Amino acid sequence: MSKHVTIRLDEEFLERLKVRAAEQGTTVTALITEAARRELDENRDRFLAAAADFNNEENWAYVQERFGPKQ
Repeated sequence: MSKHVTIRLDEEFLERLKVRAAEQGTTVTALITEAARRELDENRDRFLAAAADFNNEENWAYVQERFGPKQ
């Protein structure tokens, strides 16, 4: 069962959400719901810490060597 929630967004931000949702072939509601789910994911902090540990010069050089430079 789902419930309705009302949030206030400034017009510019809402337009950005609409564009992103259209690019992804989804709805603004689905986009916001997915962002909230990621935020509440109990493994989020662990993932972010691992990503931060990985983000160093040596690993970035390997990624660029293996997959090419960032476009």
